[in-house]
Amino acid sequence: MVEILVRGEAVERAAAERATVTVQSRWQADAPDEAMGRVATGHARVAAEAKAFAASGAVESWHADRVWVSHHREWVGEGQPQRLVFTASASVTATFVDVEALGAWIGDLGVERLHEVGGIAWSLAEGTERELAGRARSCAIADAVARAADYAAAAGLGTPAITSIREPEATAPRPPMAKARGIELMAASDSGGAIELAAGELEVRAAVEVGFAAEADRAGD
Repeated sequence: MVEILVRGEAVERAAAERATVTVQSRWQADAPDEAMGRVATGHARVAAEAKAFAASGAVESWHADRVWVSHHREWVGEGQPQRLVFTASASVTATFVDVEALGAWIGDLGVERLHEVGGIAWSLAEGTERELAGRARSCAIADAVARAADYAAAAGLGTPAITSIREPEATAPRPPMAKARGIELMAASDSGGAIELAAGELEVRAAVEVGFAAEADRAGD
């Protein structure tokens, strides 16, 4: 009896279905009230728009942080007293299911100095990722079986039988990882207007370690 241990791998792909973006409203001023007031007004607008997108179905979920203020001393020039600067900030994070609506929103907010739009995190719907993960695991097993058969044939053994199956790092299980492919920002305009977004595909990978046992092929005995 010969033991064979192989690693099977597989990947499944699908177009991104969710886009999560964070919009930060940030302003600096010489007085805390001025900075807070400017940010509070802009932040309220962004939160209201995210709420409206959620009501229309364009946004799956969203949340808003509170406005906070900090201060630091800024160097002005040699021999000059440092300037005390107050910075107010607040952010809104929204997960869009309507990419066109997101592009229009980014284009609208991006022309205002008050708002800073962070990078976009693309993802799949939970059900889609679960389905892809299941298919990837099945294909990973099939890959392991094919590898074991190749080794058995090369070694003059009979058809290998599965004796064990385990995920790598089974002591600390982790969900399948989604990896972004081909994320691209197609167009932007300093004067505003919708931004065309293309997310490309996401990958869900699976890996498995499979143990086999095979006996010497006696077909020629």
